[in-house]
Amino acid sequence: MEEMRYVAVIFWAIVLGQVAGFIGGALNQQTFSSEQTMIVTVVFAIIFSIIPLLLDSDKKDRA
Repeated sequence: MEEMRYVAVIFWAIVLGQVAGFIGGALNQQTFSSEQTMIVTVVFAIIFSIIPLLLDSDKKDRA
């Protein structure tokens, strides 16, 4: 069941990243690139999914 958390994080990161990319592109008067936005959001979703795992393992090592 723990794995579903990561699927949900990546799903919502993609959805919210696409919305933010569209709004950001409109505010800067640039064309919206769905592919580029998808790459950036997936990379950040993976990074933000890995950081808690690293911090949690560090806390277990100290105890």
